Amino acid sequence: MAAGLSVPASERAQAMPAGIPVIDIGDLYTGDPAAKKAVAAKIGAACDDIGFFYAVNHNVPIEMIERAVATADRFFALPEAERLRTKADSNNRGYRDIWDSVHRNGKTNAKDSFDLGFPVAADDPEVKAGTPFYAPNNWPDMPGFRDAIESYYLETYKLGMKILEGFALYLSKPDDFFTRHFTKPVADMVINHYLGNAGLHVSDQASGPHTDHGIVTILWQDMLGGLEIMGKDGRWMAATPLRGSFVINVGELMKRWTNGRFQATVHRVVHLRDMPRYSMPLFCNPNFRTVVDPRDLGVSDAEAKYDPVMSGDFLMSRFKATRKLWGAEKKATVASDPNLVEAAAE
Repeated sequence: MAAGLSVPASERAQAMPAGIPVIDIGDLYTGDPAAKKAVAAKIGAACDDIGFFYAVNHNVPIEMIERAVATADRFFALPEAERLRTKADSNNRGYRDIWDSVHRNGKTNAKDSFDLGFPVAADDPEVKAGTPFYAPNNWPDMPGFRDAIESYYLETYKLGMKILEGFALYLSKPDDFFTRHFTKPVADMVINHYLGNAGLHVSDQASGPHTDHGIVTILWQDMLGGLEIMGKDGRWMAATPLRGSFVINVGELMKRWTNGRFQATVHRVVHLRDMPRYSMPLFCNPNFRTVVDPRDLGVSDAEAKYDPVMSGDFLMSRFKATRKLWGAEKKATVASDPNLVEAAAE
């Protein structure tokens, strides 16, 4: 096991007061069916209850994480004109400035970011057909950037697939029940660069209250803190940074797939420190044409709370309400739904 992946009990304890479980997922990587089911039970219980948990012993090397963060820091230190050479397009590939997101209060995020997705070539059939979300990644001309960020993406994506195996086992399905829909996934990652206090003239919030759009989010956050989750009592509680961990949470599509059993919990980011904050969420969503239907999990027609929906269509509807690159322009666009706030923001 790589150094830094095993979190000491003293550090695990700091997260517990927030009410977010810390789950050692190491046994998901073993061939022991009973051990895997035991971990899956813990994961499922957390998703039923609050929709969030910390994953430790996840097999993503700490050295790889640190290299990715250091590389991102070098990119965001470049002059704005240099960053804008890789300005993002509507497929969420490249650099997004602070003016890209739309909130219900009409204000922008106090952050900029860099987006990438599952690797596809320019001659991929989905790219040639113009299917939304499929495009080659837009890499800056910066030595070492692609290698560090792409390596991190691929390892974190593997972690996402392990979490999905845990979901399937908990729901009494074969362990590939979800992952078989991820052969060419809409799995986008965002490197968020939150501004220090000097940037707060742009907005009074780092990221407003929202739920995530998709299936499951795999989040690395730095040690500054700021992520807050709404408890069942309506009060905000801190998702205290836990060194060596990832924060895992359920999105709206997974809530639909489980017929509301798994919770897509509202969360936000409050960043008031006079220094930059980094986070790297990976949004694991299936192939564009995957049909998400709670009936697949044994829910009867009479019990089903949600109609079947194509994953890609659902994601597009959410992006069109929250990102200017997708057509969102005014706060009125999202005022009718409190969950429709920029999702790629942990």
